[in-house]
Amino acid sequence: MSTKSNEILVTSHVSRDFEQSAAYFNTYEKVVWEYVSNSLDGAKDNQQVIVTVEVTRKKITVLDNGRGMSRGELSGFFQMHGENLHRQRGKATRGKFGTGKSAAFGVANRLTIDTVQNGLRNQVQLTRNDIKSANDGGAFPVTHLVSDERTDKIDGTEVTVSAFAGRSKPNVEKISRYVTRFLGRFRGRAQVRINGITCEFKEPAHEVLAEVFPPQHLQRHLGKVKLIIKKSQVPLQKELQGIDILSKGILHETTLVGIEDGEQAEYIFGEVDVPILEDGEWHIPPFDNTRSLQLNDQNPVVARLKGWLTQQLKDVHAQLVQEAEDKRRSEQAKRLRREAKRIRDILNDDFVEQELKLERARRATDSAGVKAVADTQGDDGLLPGEGEIPTDQQQAGNEHGEGNGGSEVGEGETPRPGPSLIGGEDKGRKTGQKEGRQRRRRGVFSLDYENASQEEARSRFDPESKTIWINLDHLQIAQALERSKGKTTGMQFREMSYEVAAVEYSLALEHVRVENDEANDPEDSLYNVRETIDRITRRLFSALSK
Repeated sequence: MSTKSNEILVTSHVSRDFEQSAAYFNTYEKVVWEYVSNSLDGAKDNQQVIVTVEVTRKKITVLDNGRGMSRGELSGFFQMHGENLHRQRGKATRGKFGTGKSAAFGVANRLTIDTVQNGLRNQVQLTRNDIKSANDGGAFPVTHLVSDERTDKIDGTEVTVSAFAGRSKPNVEKISRYVTRFLGRFRGRAQVRINGITCEFKEPAHEVLAEVFPPQHLQRHLGKVKLIIKKSQVPLQKELQGIDILSKGILHETTLVGIEDGEQAEYIFGEVDVPILEDGEWHIPPFDNTRSLQLNDQNPVVARLKGWLTQQLKDVHAQLVQEAEDKRRSEQAKRLRREAKRIRDILNDDFVEQELKLERARRATDSAGVKAVADTQGDDGLLPGEGEIPTDQQQAGNEHGEGNGGSEVGEGETPRPGPSLIGGEDKGRKTGQKEGRQRRRRGVFSLDYENASQEEARSRFDPESKTIWINLDHLQIAQALERSKGKTTGMQFREMSYEVAAVEYSLALEHVRVENDEANDPEDSLYNVRETIDRITRRLFSALSK
């Protein structure tokens, strides 16, 4: 057909197009997967395809037992932007824009294809020099090494990528992980071995959180697709996180649509297969030929799909975050109770000692050699009275009465001491064996944590229950917990808890003394508080270091 001389035509520079397409395959992993996926797509019907990959420092070879290619199909394979051969036969495959033949040149300078179909072997080769030599922008030839040679070899294709262009060398482990990631849709129908190791796709152990369909108004655009959202039992690697968006089993994107950095996001995965992405026709396509695994958000179906996914994942994510918070609070509460008990035991041990000192002071008498019952016991831990074990002491003096003051029972303000001990042979019992006046009094202080808001004091003392409350929301304590990475067993948090407990206990102990009229002088109270803080912090932090 003739054209007018003044017409402006859209043309293409073939070699530059070819190199531009090759640039998308900028890693060895992408190159290997491109040719492995070609092999998987070229499998014979009702036959498991076996793909063997060999990776060395000098070359990569991908061999399969698929249909192979005839000489004519080879010609179609090398057509830029031509229709995929398997698609021509009505098979849903990954390749759509016909750019896969350029993949090798993303990392190397030579591509060799050796293929057999129906007893005929063809081998061709293309180099980077061949591509660059076509500087006029026209088509360039592929070198034929073998043409329709008769052979007894089974059908299949061997692709060799060699003469690597960069300084880096292939990493077999990274290639294996990348290929395995995409094998999910070929489960049971394919076997891929890389350097002798079978790549096995194993779906993480999980629970299904949701199986949902779009509402009716979206089904008109998306079809009646089913979204499956799952939660892994363990955190997933980055490339495994998110919802796989497929179309006829072909992966086009994996996404968490905005919650990537959220708590619990590393546990979420799943899939949704949207056939219309492959079948539909739009001015703005849903995906391109870059193999970027990114859908085009400007496509109307993709936009609606992702809007729906966003809402579904936000709901599931919020549920997971709440469950994690509830569990964390439950576990944290248990750890806080254990920590509170450790502190409480130390405080009460100290309180018992201080209480005994007060008892001794109250019961001290001026009589030489006479001691209060609660102040003295034999070397063997025995007290005389109400027992059957012989002791070397006996009780003396009047029983402790209800009165106060004086040598006789009567009104007064000074508590009257009870029976005292003198030498003798009364039978007795071990201290603390029986409830009664001789038994030591137990400490009664308690300690607990609470969320009392940032505005409240960092701690408080409830004199009625003798409970010390530590405010977890106080800025100082909250920051200590944050520095401990949220763990109540962290050293910064424990140190802060012990310091707060020591100060509050010292004030509370003085409160008890004042309440019992045992400390009325302000200077004595200040001295007592300072002395208690010093004493109890030594005990607390000694326990902390064990």
